Amino acid sequence: MQRWIMHIDMDAFFASVEQYRIHPELAGLPVCVGHDPKKGAGRGVVRAASYEARAFGISSGMPVSKAYRLCPDAVFVDGDFSNYVEASQEFMDILSRYGDGGRVRRASIDEAYIEVTGGVQQFPSPLSMAREIQRSVRQETFLPCSIGIAPNMSVAKVATGTKKPLGTTLVGPRPEDVKRFLAPLNVQALNGVGTKTADRLERHGIKTIGQIQSMTVAELWPIMGRGSVWLFRRANGIDDRPLIDNGPRIRKSISKDRTFIEDVEPDAVGYLHETIRSICNTIRERLLSKSLKYRTVTVKIRYGDYSTIQRSKSIPVATDDGSLLERVALEIFNRSRNKNKHIRLLGVKVSSLEESTAQAAVTDFF
Repeated sequence: MQRWIMHIDMDAFFASVEQYRIHPELAGLPVCVGHDPKKGAGRGVVRAASYEARAFGISSGMPVSKAYRLCPDAVFVDGDFSNYVEASQEFMDILSRYGDGGRVRRASIDEAYIEVTGGVQQFPSPLSMAREIQRSVRQETFLPCSIGIAPNMSVAKVATGTKKPLGTTLVGPRPEDVKRFLAPLNVQALNGVGTKTADRLERHGIKTIGQIQSMTVAELWPIMGRGSVWLFRRANGIDDRPLIDNGPRIRKSISKDRTFIEDVEPDAVGYLHETIRSICNTIRERLLSKSLKYRTVTVKIRYGDYSTIQRSKSIPVATDDGSLLERVALEIFNRSRNKNKHIRLLGVKVSSLEESTAQAAVTDFF
């Protein structure tokens, strides 16, 4: 049976979380995750840039003052890392539904590998499976991703980088297909070949992967030393590493936010309560699907002026009771909200999670 590996990489992950999950009104705008540069005089660096911002030459690691000069209309947001962790958890959970045996090899917070050698048999082609995964990720997390499909992990990662954003790239299964795909690419397309290694190769006239393919290990040795065997194998698309799940993804929390298209008036209490109930129902479904129980409930309220509060309450016994979750969340909301301010966002989070080995009986504490 032909082996197939997929590498899935979220597109402009941090910026996309801000654009599509936290601040949907920013979709389509140049967005930078980093401190506001205050008209070019601010300090700090850009942690992430949306594709719209990248079109102006803005990149990660760039001083925010320079980013502002390149694009004075760019929107700068500080970002909250917990939002990225939650989005990553949702992304990895989706991938586990498609990977053979539920295996997911996480490469970072926003990228992972799955083996689909068995699963792909249920689809017309590997590409059709990849596109379904893309749709699932977009529908459930609101985020875009790109996917590379190849006979091994190394080539799959290279394939992902050739078409972004929202790309799907299939590399044929035969060794000659793999070599033909890799040959014209710059040596830095190979994961593990950084700037220093690329500079060393270029000093010897080597710029493309195809040039390495035409060499022997003995010819590479004076340039790369002990790294020659590794580079020769990667350049020729040889990678027989098994895809091993790198451990259980232990959730610390499950959360869901709802950003309103227009700020909600403070007296629209019924609508706000219904929003909280809907969010709690979504969280309840996730708890059941992961066989988890919670003990702490947190409600987040962001007002029209962007000020944000979070208030929490813990219960004595861990549970997956959805009705109790609603009651606690509503109690926190009613007690904590400013009754004179319009509301821009509501969120609910459950934490202090435990695996659900049996249905716990919960005393009515309220």
